Amino acid sequence: MKEALERRGQDRNEAGDRRPSGIPIDLVLWAPGAIEHPVSLVRALVTFGLDLREAHDVVDRLAARESVAATLILTPESESFFSLQKLGVTAAAPARDATPPTGATAIPGDVLSAIDAWRLSRPEQPTRDEAIRIIFRRGLAAA
Repeated sequence: MKEALERRGQDRNEAGDRRPSGIPIDLVLWAPGAIEHPVSLVRALVTFGLDLREAHDVVDRLAARESVAATLILTPESESFFSLQKLGVTAAAPARDATPPTGATAIPGDVLSAIDAWRLSRPEQPTRDEAIRIIFRRGLAAA
């Protein structure tokens, strides 16, 4: 078993980075309450570009009531980061004072920049408002 795991680790190193292509966004994640479906949260984090080990580490730290800085990848196929709320996790841009915000009412500037980059990469190039609606619609449909 140990040899198989070592070979698997070597194969990963040789294969290079397998993260999805998309827009990386630095976020701070935290769980204001209990995480009721940790396996679903791990799966969701993997869809945003974390490998399985990183996703488990993030979930463990969130369960311990830590805020976690993570770089998640936004792809045209992925859900919105706001969909993590249905799994008990809040996501926001890193705060300068490292204190998680208590309730975001506006979209942070770096998230807007990432949305703009995403929308400009689309063949139909939606306006910023249309792109935000698309992303929110995906997040709300998943909630």
